[in-house]
Amino acid sequence: MPSRNNSMQDSSSTSSDSPTASDYKPDNRTSQPRKPIPRKGHTKSRRGCFNCKRRRIKCNEKHPECNHCVKAGLQCNYPANIIQLTQRSTSPPHPQEAVNLRSTPGTFTMADMRLFHHFLITAYPHLPVGADKIWITVIPSFAHNYEYLIHSILALAASHLDAVSNTSAAEQAIQHRILAVKSLNEALSVPPKSRSEQDARMAAALALAFQSSHLQDGLAEFLTMVRGCNLIASGETSVGSDSAFNVSPSSSITMAFSEDGHLQHMKTRIGTSPQYNCVNHEDLDLAALSLRSIQYLNMSSFETTYWGALDVTVQNAYDRPIEAYTSFVTLYNIPSRWTHDEFQAFIDPNNSVAQILQAHFIAVQAILTPILYLERVGFEGIDAPTAVMSWIEGIYRNVPHHLRHHVEWPRQVSQYPFIRFLGQMNTNYFDEQTEDMGLLSL
Repeated sequence: MPSRNNSMQDSSSTSSDSPTASDYKPDNRTSQPRKPIPRKGHTKSRRGCFNCKRRRIKCNEKHPECNHCVKAGLQCNYPANIIQLTQRSTSPPHPQEAVNLRSTPGTFTMADMRLFHHFLITAYPHLPVGADKIWITVIPSFAHNYEYLIHSILALAASHLDAVSNTSAAEQAIQHRILAVKSLNEALSVPPKSRSEQDARMAAALALAFQSSHLQDGLAEFLTMVRGCNLIASGETSVGSDSAFNVSPSSSITMAFSEDGHLQHMKTRIGTSPQYNCVNHEDLDLAALSLRSIQYLNMSSFETTYWGALDVTVQNAYDRPIEAYTSFVTLYNIPSRWTHDEFQAFIDPNNSVAQILQAHFIAVQAILTPILYLERVGFEGIDAPTAVMSWIEGIYRNVPHHLRHHVEWPRQVSQYPFIRFLGQMNTNYFDEQTEDMGLLSL
């Protein structure tokens, strides 16, 4: 259903000529105060390559290969069309055009219109699989009728723009998100009156889920939005043949909403792709070992079910890619079947066991990249870097010290260069069908 991973490096100055006792000599002159040493500024590299973002170092943005990748012998990849994107006007709007959010749908500024355009061109979600047209034609045609939908679209566009360019749009992203969530919650208090309203709710929840992947502390919000998508889809007026999202018999809203259609579509893709045993087996071995180490933590029944789905997914990934994908899908579906109290317990930051399970979920998703990337084949938008992998570090710092060793493997995965996740996949196959291999969003 991963706010960027660029770390700010703080420069500090030390003096090698600090005075010692032997340096002091009688002197009648009044000592002059030392002039402060100016600190060297540092700016984020928002247009950097994926390897530099993964390694949390500043990229010099040299094309076609940056200096760090050349020195490290890595394949240098930038987000698709990033050169063309940054050549467009990315100057911030005039102060008079700053975001002036209104409570009435349809009242927006020029800055909002820029974000809407960015969404249509590059920032729309890659799900449903192979259905770009839904996001760039159908959904925009009625988005202005629903406040929560238009604000969700603008929120995702702002976070995406902030990730792929030098435009600072983070504040706009949060402002639009707040309005979208508030309005969506109000709408969900009553049943939808039409199919288009049902589709609008689904689109808004999905856009907010994608935006959550760009937020540094967005894991709980991501899980909440994915659960919301599942609950919307399973309602009395769930996604059906007349839904905008049911674009064909083999394609539906997303992995969590209409399992049969989506899974059938993906099984065809996986079965016809020239890749076998494509996931890095060393990573699978480490994943299995780590999962075994947490098996006997004090888990609730619903947490044990979640752990089981993780374990089955890893075992399938060795040589059964279709089964691995199918079992991975259940990790998105399972939380929607829990009670409200169970779900709230799962996303509670004080629930260390659940936090450890979530860290393993993120890491398992990362090592399944060769399979999961098939969702993006033919996608014409831009895959923006996300904050997803940084969530693991947040979990590591949040759990008690005596449990941190259970997050060591996920933490190790979060520090891998992106190329490690490609495993044994046939990259030529993907090069023929997509321009770039961006960091996966959740």
